[in-house]
Amino acid sequence: MKSIVVLATLLFGSVGLFAKSASPSGEKVLETFFSEFGKGNAVGVLNCFHPETTITAVRTENRLENQLYGTYTGIAGAEEFLKNMGSQFDTKKFQVDHIIGKKDWVFASGSFLHVLKQTGKPFESEWALKVQIKNGKILFYHFYEDSASFVIASKK
Repeated sequence: MKSIVVLATLLFGSVGLFAKSASPSGEKVLETFFSEFGKGNAVGVLNCFHPETTITAVRTENRLENQLYGTYTGIAGAEEFLKNMGSQFDTKKFQVDHIIGKKDWVFASGSFLHVLKQTGKPFESEWALKVQIKNGKILFYHFYEDSASFVIASKK
């Protein structure tokens, strides 16, 4: 009888053929990302990104140094992305309304209110985010917002 219990544990238990994946769900990865972001924990946020991550802030293109919109790659790119956001925005509100996932793709949406540090003007927008998860980390991150509102808030 004892051998049957051991065999069942191996087949169906945490080390068996039908064990659940050690990687968290895509929704959980994104929930953790937003939680760490909300706490201001840069290390926690960076830990959510895959070493080979590609971050697209609004549009896919090369960026000038310190420019927010464009493409960032790798953990160094993720660090630069966070630095650029912090240097430009004083976040007053960041709301997550929905997180929906299917396998390795997760989508989120919400709204935010930032004050641009350079002008002191409000920048308010609804947003959407599309991410691809690999090995429990964000491999692909594309953030969409009302960039025309950013341009208006940027004018002195």
